[in-house]
Amino acid sequence: MSNPAEGYESYMVPALFGPWAARLVQAADPKPGERVLDLGCGTGIVARAVTERRGATGTVTGIDVSSDMLAVARASAARAGAVIEWREGRAEALPFSDGSLDLVLCQFALMFFRDRAAAFAEIHRTLTKGGRVVLSVWQGLERHPFYQRLDEVIRRRAGVSALADIFALGEPSELFLLLSDAGFQHAEIEPVSMTSRFPQPDAFLAGEIEVDTAAIPSMQGLTSAERSAIVAAISDDMKGPLREATRDDHVVLEFHAHIARARR
Repeated sequence: MSNPAEGYESYMVPALFGPWAARLVQAADPKPGERVLDLGCGTGIVARAVTERRGATGTVTGIDVSSDMLAVARASAARAGAVIEWREGRAEALPFSDGSLDLVLCQFALMFFRDRAAAFAEIHRTLTKGGRVVLSVWQGLERHPFYQRLDEVIRRRAGVSALADIFALGEPSELFLLLSDAGFQHAEIEPVSMTSRFPQPDAFLAGEIEVDTAAIPSMQGLTSAERSAIVAAISDDMKGPLREATRDDHVVLEFHAHIARARR
């Protein structure tokens, strides 16, 4: 695929991010007429889930730093007949006026913001009085043994792993502190677990290795042959864990997250 985000939308969204988006929107309970932002929207599954639940009133906007993700988001929304505005931008500098939003949703993106405190300050600024923020983050790496094993293997083979960043906000106390420091009130954090089934186990592992090694500087400086050798070694080391997680030709993994809610 010319745009890697297309593979993300066709493979990861149905198996993983779609069900979690439905759960996040259920927790947020958007009301008719509300102005909703999907922050760090990726290919837009949360924004689309909101439009399905909210109906024709109010507005939904998705914002992301990736133009590739937004291109797929636009195309997916058009196919679904969903009226959503898409904007490119950063969480730390939201292009919205003070008090212009009623609800900000953020699914598994907070971990990647460069300045989380600045992002929460921007969310607080753009929400109307009484507006809500509802977000999800993964629980810690220790709660996800398959990825804990993959993290160990990548560290051994490549020297460093980016997987820990994905599971970096596993402690509820850190979320509470970020919300309270930004001025939010009535914060609640709920642990939620779901089981996901991924088809094509070999393709699943190859995709995870590709994503989890792409940002490693030492990998970027390698020749194609050197990189392929390391990826092959990681794949070989993960054969056992992959086999243990496979049922009926699907990788079956339990995921654990925290869903946080708070008001301005």
